[in-house]
Amino acid sequence: MTNFEILSISISGFALLVSLGSMFVAGRASSSNVKMLKRTGVIELYAAWQGVSSINRNAPVSVDAVKAANAIALTASLWNHDIIEKAVLHQMYWEPYRDIYDSLYSIVDVLPGQTKTGKAMITDDMTRAYRDMDAFSGRAVITSKVN
Repeated sequence: MTNFEILSISISGFALLVSLGSMFVAGRASSSNVKMLKRTGVIELYAAWQGVSSINRNAPVSVDAVKAANAIALTASLWNHDIIEKAVLHQMYWEPYRDIYDSLYSIVDVLPGQTKTGKAMITDDMTRAYRDMDAFSGRAVITSKVN
């Protein structure tokens, strides 16, 4: 082998190592970007929960019940489709989600001005998210950081 061939092979090997290193760094950056994107939806969810109040099970106000049902429907969708980090959703919304879900579930009479009962407003997606979030409660407190 000539010196030129040895030099060419050495340069090619070095270029391969640099390429592999670049792929590794790009993969880590992509992972961090996904984590950051999962956190950006929190602001929109916060806006959806603005003005949502607890529901009086004995004398429910239809507007409050519908707004609350919409907020937990959005939260359930974000949870079920892993759009926002589950640890963040659980920490911020599990308690109000649980309270509203339980309140709606206990309303078996048709809401004033509506065609549904509170219980009928509960969807399968909401129930699935409720069960998953409840199970998530039993786990240790989870924290995360963006690298």
